[in-house]
Amino acid sequence: MPNRESSTTNPYRMSRRRITTWTGALIASVVLLVVVAIVLAAIGGDSAESWVAIVLFVAFGVPVAAAAVLGGLAIASWGWVAGTVFGVGWLTLLVVVVNNGFHLLFDGQAVWPVIYDEAIWQASGVGGLVVGGVLFFVAGWQGDVPMWIGGPAGGIDVSRRRLTGREGDSAGSGAVVPPPKRKPRPKPKRRPKQQRRR
Repeated sequence: MPNRESSTTNPYRMSRRRITTWTGALIASVVLLVVVAIVLAAIGGDSAESWVAIVLFVAFGVPVAAAAVLGGLAIASWGWVAGTVFGVGWLTLLVVVVNNGFHLLFDGQAVWPVIYDEAIWQASGVGGLVVGGVLFFVAGWQGDVPMWIGGPAGGIDVSRRRLTGREGDSAGSGAVVPPPKRKPRPKPKRRPKQQRRR
């Protein structure tokens, strides 16, 4: 079905319903996988710790990476590039975080098809997050999608959607352009009964 929302009320390439559906599904997957990890930890066993680490990595890694790719596509047609770079950086950094908690990998150990080195993986992860984040802002700027630094409540809008015209005094405030309000049509005045009889 075509998106009936205007570019003013919804500047994204996906409908708000679709965005809400994907967000709910990803959050539900995180909760479900965390429950699975808790059950595996309770059951115990020789390989329980390894499985708990893997499930937690998938729980907090894959949904966030998927959300980054989908979020990028919602902003621009090439936004999947920003999402992929951000997602790979997140997954790489998460490997280091999970490994610090469970100690499953050691420096110099082969992780097909590369060698695990904590410093290199950590730097690559942070670099991916930074580059991906910058690409998100570039995509938002090109697509006129509101992009905030610090959140809408007290942050700065760095998009090109500014208030113009009569509200030009607030042009530097970084507010998003509100949808235009339609003026109600005046009802025609009814003539008195005496005039209509003539």
